[in-house]
Amino acid sequence: MVRRKPYVTYFFLAVNILVYGYMLLRYGTTQSSEVLLLTGANYTPLIVLENEWWRLISAAFIHIGFTHLLMNGISLFYLGQDLEQFMGHGRFAFIYLASAIGGNLFSYAFSSNTVSAGASTAIFGLFAAYVALGRLYSHVPILQQRAASYTVLIAINFINGILSGGVDNWGHLGGAVYGLVITIAIGLPNYHRLSGRQRFLALLVLLILSGVLVFIGIQKVHLAFGL
Repeated sequence: MVRRKPYVTYFFLAVNILVYGYMLLRYGTTQSSEVLLLTGANYTPLIVLENEWWRLISAAFIHIGFTHLLMNGISLFYLGQDLEQFMGHGRFAFIYLASAIGGNLFSYAFSSNTVSAGASTAIFGLFAAYVALGRLYSHVPILQQRAASYTVLIAINFINGILSGGVDNWGHLGGAVYGLVITIAIGLPNYHRLSGRQRFLALLVLLILSGVLVFIGIQKVHLAFGL
């Protein structure tokens, strides 16, 4: 495996930190709903009524308090460095951003009255990417080991989110789904386990799912506002 500097991981970390710093300097807080919405948090009514679809990606770089930033930052730092080595810069960036959008789409569709933000949608996509790699390349011990560990970790996080409340479980689930399917579709560089047709179908399924989620969110807002 060619050793690569994890530039994309560092870039995403830097953006998260810079956005957090901007929010503190501009508004003095990162935890009020008003500030979160002004900065670009995920909120279905604004996305639909104001056509602010960019929130599906901007929300992934906004954090609600220092602890939120710290936990997601640590997860990204450790997960991202290794996964970027395996996948390459372009594939890693694609998985991260698509998982963020996918997770926010799930939240948009199924938690439509909630203001949500954070990199955890993308991070769950990275967890799921390792699960996919472990299945695709089961003959590679390190990938198989990490897939087993992260499968357990995903399950623990979902259970904790359900029991503790205040966690965007839909966002986490969506990020994991998108990260899993996209990693299965694109595989490791120059080492595909699926045919071109199979990879195309996997991505097509995600595209159709995205359209369905968009439709659900629009319908919910129209019903809520009597449109």
